Amino acid sequence: MSVEELEVLRKKARNIVLIGVLISIVIAIILFITLQSPYISFFAFIFGTIVTTKINIKPTKRFTLAFKEAFVLKSLKSVFTDLVYEPEKGLDESIISNTGMMDMGDRYSSNDYISGKYKNINVVQSDVHIEEEHETTDSDGNTTTTWVTIFRGRWMIFDFNKCFKANIQVCQKGFGNSRLSNWGAKIKYKKVMMEDQVFNNSFRTYAQDEHDAFYILTPSLMEKIKKLASNISGKLLFCFIDNKLHIGIQNNKDSFEHGIFTKINEEKVTNEISQDIKLITNFVDELSLDNDLFRREV
Repeated sequence: MSVEELEVLRKKARNIVLIGVLISIVIAIILFITLQSPYISFFAFIFGTIVTTKINIKPTKRFTLAFKEAFVLKSLKSVFTDLVYEPEKGLDESIISNTGMMDMGDRYSSNDYISGKYKNINVVQSDVHIEEEHETTDSDGNTTTTWVTIFRGRWMIFDFNKCFKANIQVCQKGFGNSRLSNWGAKIKYKKVMMEDQVFNNSFRTYAQDEHDAFYILTPSLMEKIKKLASNISGKLLFCFIDNKLHIGIQNNKDSFEHGIFTKINEEKVTNEISQDIKLITNFVDELSLDNDLFRREV
């Protein structure tokens, strides 16, 4: 689909929102003038906004999928082999839950599923959103339920180039949703102090076996992790489990998205998508995951 055709879809979705909000405002003003009730006017506006949002679901979805087909898929194909890209699907909740290293909250959603190979390394990634249900009761006994985000970002899974028996977690301070750092894991983990004090100041390390922690987290790897953390907007969680490396990036962002209120600038869009992809490939490049020199059977 051409940029011009995408712009038609984008403007259609945008215009529905603009017209719907405008009508809601007009109705709210008329009700306020005739009924002199700010409450009725306010609820009329809210109701109109909700109706507009529901009407706009299909046009927005149509634009989003067309955009990802035209731009995102093309860019992914230029980087990954054996590519599977499913924008509306995501990483199964059980994959993250089964690591035992994340608080999974009460509501889970995921999209933009990517699976492929980069430098012959298997790569999987998705956007992930985890929420926790909070209930509050006021003095009159009225209960209000709210949903609080405890993780929003990207979850990636890579082949790892060393075999190990015990699982390890490296959690950047401020990540906030690590089950091990919250002492909620069912399996016993031990907090490990690495020889790099600068690393210890920024990361907490937990391992089932201290020996494996020192085997995996070499001085070289710790330097690479520190470098990655300094160049990434967001907090990082590294889970070394079942000879795979799981990485959570808590950055409160959705990848590969384009809003309906922003005109499509082909050069800018292509660059933004390239940066989203680079966030994946940088882990392979910087951590030298394609180097199998140290792979051994245990």
